[in-house]
Amino acid sequence: MFHPFEGDLSQLKDNEVEDRLQDLTKKFFTAQRLGNNELLTQLSTFVTIYREELSNRYRAKLKSNQDRDLDQLINVENR
Repeated sequence: MFHPFEGDLSQLKDNEVEDRLQDLTKKFFTAQRLGNNELLTQLSTFVTIYREELSNRYRAKLKSNQDRDLDQLINVENR
């Protein structure tokens, strides 16, 4: 998902993305209690963007770990 006002999230560290997501989630629930539908829509968009970024990062880490694990299992030697 892309939003023109959101910068490049790939420049942020994992913990920075997690912190921003946590902050956005708090703001979302506050706006929900206040009943501000326009703000809820915008915050929901940003929460989705950050969740997707974290999901993509975790998926990439998992894939790289799985690939490395397979390298250790398969040992073919030429004799």
